[in-house]
Amino acid sequence: MTPKVLAHLVGLFAGSLALLSLTSTPGCKPAENKPVYETIAEKFQSDVLPPDCAPAKVDFRDYNGYISGDYYCLVSLVDNTSPDWVEIWIRARFLDKNGKTLKIKGDTSIVIRTFADAVPPGGSTSFFRAIPLSVFSGDQPDTFLLEGAGVRFREPGPILVAPDNGGVRIQIPDPEDPRNKVKEIAFKSKTTLLNPLPIEAYHPRLVYLIYAKDLKLYYAEMVNPEEKPKNLYMTSEGMLAGGGSRDVFYDIAYENLPQPIKDLLIVRVDVQAFEARPPKTEQGEPKR
Repeated sequence: MTPKVLAHLVGLFAGSLALLSLTSTPGCKPAENKPVYETIAEKFQSDVLPPDCAPAKVDFRDYNGYISGDYYCLVSLVDNTSPDWVEIWIRARFLDKNGKTLKIKGDTSIVIRTFADAVPPGGSTSFFRAIPLSVFSGDQPDTFLLEGAGVRFREPGPILVAPDNGGVRIQIPDPEDPRNKVKEIAFKSKTTLLNPLPIEAYHPRLVYLIYAKDLKLYYAEMVNPEEKPKNLYMTSEGMLAGGGSRDVFYDIAYENLPQPIKDLLIVRVDVQAFEARPPKTEQGEPKR
């Protein structure tokens, strides 16, 4: 969850340039490995909408749908317009160039759970989903329709924000013309994670929102610091005390991103943050 207003690419490292030797970026995967989003997409299935969901009151912002290789990629910010703390599911439908609804494994729509476990009133979350083109019936998707599928009510909790974002472009001599050109291979993101309320946040999560130079959102990725990814560095770990903050650095390698971002390059990276929670049971919220 974050507030609706997302900071632009400003801060300590904004506009900086780094030239590195022809070595891989620390924490980035070798080029022969598939990006994580493609691996997940190959096991594609619609998310399950819990039977006890209430109607969703949501708005969508910065939504985008596009083809990257063998996948149709869908991404959006999702605003909670209700007065409640909620966990959000959305529904997506896909149309061909003639406006005909396409089926996905026999269904006319898919359900997608958004990243945040609990979104406060007026707060925002997001989602990204890559879908193999092979699972669509008929033609390729040309456009899409989004709507709220349902919500589960959650108890209030910590509100985490990451308002100050910046970054460094990582460039190397272009292998095809090393004397005259450079090639951008990664973006080193820096943000400050804040916990402004007097409530401890035991399981912070980060969502990186990647915008290309056409100013469109193309990718959203959730990062779990407890998994200790090699391309993530934080000035402190574990519980974030109420009123506390920590700086977070994250290396984003182009080789792990959809093709349009590779072609257009990154213009900015925004960050959403939320507190992870155990799954809700039929008896209600689990004890913290």
